[in-house]
Amino acid sequence: MSDSKSIIEKKGFAVFAVIYGITGLLIMGHHIISYNNILLPFRDYLLENQVITAPSGAAFLRMFTNESNILVDIFLILFGIGVLGSEKLYKFTHKEILRGAITVNIAVTGIIYFAVLLPSSSSFPTEINGVSTGGMWFSNVVNIWDHLITPVFFTAFWFFPVEMRKIPKVKYALAYLIYPICYFIMCIIWGSVDGFYPYPFLNGQQMWSFIPGLRDQPYNGAIGILLLVAVVVVLSGVFFGVGCALNGIHNKRAAEKPAE
Repeated sequence: MSDSKSIIEKKGFAVFAVIYGITGLLIMGHHIISYNNILLPFRDYLLENQVITAPSGAAFLRMFTNESNILVDIFLILFGIGVLGSEKLYKFTHKEILRGAITVNIAVTGIIYFAVLLPSSSSFPTEINGVSTGGMWFSNVVNIWDHLITPVFFTAFWFFPVEMRKIPKVKYALAYLIYPICYFIMCIIWGSVDGFYPYPFLNGQQMWSFIPGLRDQPYNGAIGILLLVAVVVVLSGVFFGVGCALNGIHNKRAAEKPAE
């Protein structure tokens, strides 16, 4: 177990972590900055093909995928700097409750993408009706990086504990729920103000239109709220379950450390 731990404690990995984090932020920054110029002219097509819905680059940041990736990138940069010599950052990034919360977020991002979004998603086209979409091809790179590479990499990162002790499995898993629940609440409130919901399941009316037996009926606000509550409860259960599973993995790995 000591060898496994040493892998992420070496300066070589620390440099890699910093480079990875900076690369992730640059990729995200490029996508957001170029969003208005490259993607918005084709927004009607994208909406029709369920590729993307954000009305602007700034709104694009409200997607959980992007927020969870940004948190990973920032953490990796701080973690790398800590290992390279910053004692304060070393102690800060070597708290499993922090690393666990970020891991749960990015792991669920990958799980939901593969289980729910991938079957109905489309690649960003390089041409629409004979018109070049310019740099839109890069959005495919971003899609793979954010939904596949980073979730797999950072979840695997969890298999190398930085605190060699067992952690409270349920207590920590409940703590991991703070960020996603706050995210759901803020998205619902913000969406009711400006009309943009990052995901259809955060909008009672959109969910209503997807459910057989309801979509042909006039929208009922009370039932719509119940649908939102149900979605938040179910998703919170997913986060909690993933958190418990990750904490169980940590405790098993930590227990494998040989006696000093």
